[in-house]
Amino acid sequence: MTVNLAYLQQMTGNNHDIMKEMIQMFLAQLDETSIEMDILFSACNWPELSRLAHKMKSSSLVVGVEMVTGNMIELELLAKEATQPEKCKEYIDRFNELSVQVKAELKECLLTL
Repeated sequence: MTVNLAYLQQMTGNNHDIMKEMIQMFLAQLDETSIEMDILFSACNWPELSRLAHKMKSSSLVVGVEMVTGNMIELELLAKEATQPEKCKEYIDRFNELSVQVKAELKECLLTL
């Protein structure tokens, strides 16, 4: 399992309604971020790509998706440097792969809350 809801439970006082809402917002953000990352990469907009990775890093940390968090830390730094576009693309592709798995797991979590 790639999702650990411990921090989210602690942050919300284990309030299932708030947890559900935050998970649903994160799920929507995954899809939006995936599309936006591809657009920013194609436009070579490294500053915005770095900012988007930073934003997703924070969101994934709250929801407890450590694999995405680590991936976004690396992408944020690479995009900030703007010297290795091929590496940025690898992290974007990895994010897209992880998103599929994370979405499935989070949807299961929603059913148990």
